Amino acid sequence: MKKSKKLVAGLVTLASVVTLAACQSTNENTKVITMKGDTITVKDFYEDAKNAASSQQAMLNLVLTRVFEDQYGKEVSSKEVEKAYNKTAEQYGTSFANALAGAGLTKESYKRQIRTTMLVEHAVKEAAKKELTDANYKKAYESYSPKMTTEVITLDTEDAAKAVLGEVKAEGADFAAIAKEKTTAAAKKIGYTFDSGDTKLPADLVKKASSLKEGEISDVISVLDPATYQNKFYIVKVTKKTEKSGDWKTYKKRLKTIVLDEKTKDTTFQNKVIAKALDKANVKIKDKAFANILTQYANTDKKADAKPSNESAGNPIPTEGVPTEAPEAPKSDAAE
Repeated sequence: MKKSKKLVAGLVTLASVVTLAACQSTNENTKVITMKGDTITVKDFYEDAKNAASSQQAMLNLVLTRVFEDQYGKEVSSKEVEKAYNKTAEQYGTSFANALAGAGLTKESYKRQIRTTMLVEHAVKEAAKKELTDANYKKAYESYSPKMTTEVITLDTEDAAKAVLGEVKAEGADFAAIAKEKTTAAAKKIGYTFDSGDTKLPADLVKKASSLKEGEISDVISVLDPATYQNKFYIVKVTKKTEKSGDWKTYKKRLKTIVLDEKTKDTTFQNKVIAKALDKANVKIKDKAFANILTQYANTDKKADAKPSNESAGNPIPTEGVPTEAPEAPKSDAAE
């Protein structure tokens, strides 16, 4: 399955104001536009533009860029940014310039966004390492299921999935043979080996497989494909399960990866890290128009006690303009 990549529109409204203000001969009364009987000054433009939703996001990104550049600037090299930029450019090929232009981005502004994203991600990863306590290891162990071998049927419609479910659950049915015939997965792949911490397969599929006993077959599992925004339907059979050791330390290396992955993907945790950086920088908002741009980072200590969530109305990391990659599914030990 091809990965979905996109460039989200750049936020240029406030950036235009900043660019104007940066000019040596420019002040708030500098005339930007003249016309019969009227003029538009830098101040006029700013007062109008600052209330736009795009300007709110642009100001937030500007704040985060300044704060994280100051606190973590040495942790991300220009070589790393260039590598990420070139990777995206190669993926888009000859259409990359048009993609940037369509998103309101330039080569340099896109690189700045990549860099800011990397700086925030670095901060989150470093904070996550401090969560590697025995208590968190044990908590992860409680819900951990060791490696299991499965057969997975991938289908495109719910009706087809229900029909196939009836076939595989019929007495004497050969699940593997039916799976090979019916699956719509690339290369007719049906075999997957993974543990409960797998992040390459759909989370709902992994969760369901982890709850099954050896030889059991799931019901139809519906999963939204992030690449196409269409539902995919899965039926999984667990053919072999590894017995779980009674000592959590047996899996310490694997549990470390799981804890770190859970923390870095948890938006509440991300917000808490960002809030701490903002507090350290003593950020104060002086213009009431931007009074609410940091609201999502307020009261993060209280939110941290709530159930972790990987879903959010908006990504706390400023990734506008940065391409997002949808995970391939299902995929685990071997590529399709």
